[in-house]
Amino acid sequence: MKMVSRYQGVSGKLLLTPVMMFCMAGPASAFNIDLGNPDYSLRWDNTVRYNLGFRVHDCDKNICGNNAGAGDVSAYQSDRKFANAGDVVTNRVDILSEVDFIYKQRHGARLSASGWYDQAYDGDIKGDRVLDASGVGEGAGRSGSGYSSYTNRWNNGPSGEILDAFAFTGFDLGNVPVDMKVGQHNIYWGESLFSISNGVSYQQGPVDIRKSITTPGTEAKELFKPISQVSMSAQLNQELTVAAQYYLDWKPMTLPDGGTYFGAADGVSLGGGSVFGMPFKVSDEPDKQYGDWGIAARWRPEWLDGALGLYYREYTNRFPQLVITRVGVVPGVGVVPSGAGIDYSSNKREKLLGVSLSKEAWGISWGADLTYRQDAVLSTTPFSLYVPKGTDPDDWVPRGKLWSGVFNGIASFAASPLYDAASLTAEINYSYLDKVTENAQNYNGKGYNCANDHDATKIACQTRGAVGASVMFRPTWYQVFPGIDVSMPLFADMGLHGNSPVMFGSNEGQGTWSAGLSADIYARYTVDLKYNGFIARHSEDELGVNSLSNASLGKYWDRDWVSLTFKTSF
Repeated sequence: MKMVSRYQGVSGKLLLTPVMMFCMAGPASAFNIDLGNPDYSLRWDNTVRYNLGFRVHDCDKNICGNNAGAGDVSAYQSDRKFANAGDVVTNRVDILSEVDFIYKQRHGARLSASGWYDQAYDGDIKGDRVLDASGVGEGAGRSGSGYSSYTNRWNNGPSGEILDAFAFTGFDLGNVPVDMKVGQHNIYWGESLFSISNGVSYQQGPVDIRKSITTPGTEAKELFKPISQVSMSAQLNQELTVAAQYYLDWKPMTLPDGGTYFGAADGVSLGGGSVFGMPFKVSDEPDKQYGDWGIAARWRPEWLDGALGLYYREYTNRFPQLVITRVGVVPGVGVVPSGAGIDYSSNKREKLLGVSLSKEAWGISWGADLTYRQDAVLSTTPFSLYVPKGTDPDDWVPRGKLWSGVFNGIASFAASPLYDAASLTAEINYSYLDKVTENAQNYNGKGYNCANDHDATKIACQTRGAVGASVMFRPTWYQVFPGIDVSMPLFADMGLHGNSPVMFGSNEGQGTWSAGLSADIYARYTVDLKYNGFIARHSEDELGVNSLSNASLGKYWDRDWVSLTFKTSF
């Protein structure tokens, strides 16, 4: 074992033709543009990825119902989008373009942008049944007979977005070198590898929840999206580095949209829509979309053979609260909901004090984070809160004091009779609610407002503590064919005990897994074939709406899929 560095039914035409053209084009390289001066450098990189995915199982009758129209109105439209085994759930081309300009190795700028098109989402929403005609369960993705412009942009395209857009510089304050960035970029602190909810980096930027669901095994730092900020780091001496960041913007977490294959719930989308026949709107954002900040220090004494980090951050929560936005009165029935949506308008900042440790020992790279959060936003029962216009969200958002952390290790293995090389990455995450400090009447937790404390982990009630685990093992075989290395990435993520007190933490009995083969061809092309599966604890109830699940997002137990991915850079 060797030590390893810690941070080193088909309709329409498939988009295989452009992929084959790239394959036949031969090896390519990034553009290094000669500016005629050795002090300047300009580099342009492009990465193209094509992904084709197929559904494995038919839509579960407990969600999709039968020909009479029965089904789970909270999830059946998303699940019916591609209802049959073999349906193409994604047929997508992505391109990432990156430009880097550097002057004298210390100053410069970076710009990156992504673009995409997914042919699988051309046309109208499919699989509608009888209940859709009445408007019940229509879903946030719907606009007439097709998708809303928001859902269409982020799932179908063609469309794109700017990612990195920042300038950087380096200078010396006396004998202290300082590096600074200004603009849209990403900063990731701590040692968390897979957990987005329990490490020092919690809420350090908007997280792409879509990507975390559709690509099991993606490392947490790859899920954070750039955001406008000013950041700096200064190396005070050979052992001590300090860093700081100040946010110039605020953006929410990115959710999968209702009405798409990975829709969390039919009525949930950042683009608005309808749910259960009611209008669904994205309500106010925080009043101050700037001012979040953090400071950090990392100490690397020679005797430790590792790094100890200390952190303090104040941030505005980016996870949504699902709320009732208005109520109406129905004669003979009384007060009933008449509008719903997502609310982000809470302005009170959470406070996080954290410590991290990374160290090499026994041939393994170890890492750990421990955090204490004050005023942490806790989970509420979806659509349980009525938010009349003008109400201060801090009068109803439940908050508390919370401990959380991760512990992980990375190891690599030399050749054996079974493989030429291999790597193993494992992580335990945990959270513990110390105390509910505000609005306990709205906290969806065991001992508070849980419908059945005895079955709390089965019916999506939060528990005081929660533990989850993630494991990735990747054996590799070199030169299986001339110029071709093959590996077998295996990944599993699982909630082991309890439901996390905060959103998108681990949930007992819920998880994801994937297994596949990856070919690295001439160190230029990558081809992946992968089975992506969901682990789920849920009831078996043909009434559908009672098909309970304690997952943070969606009822995915029947949505396993197979993906074929091609990627190259030029």
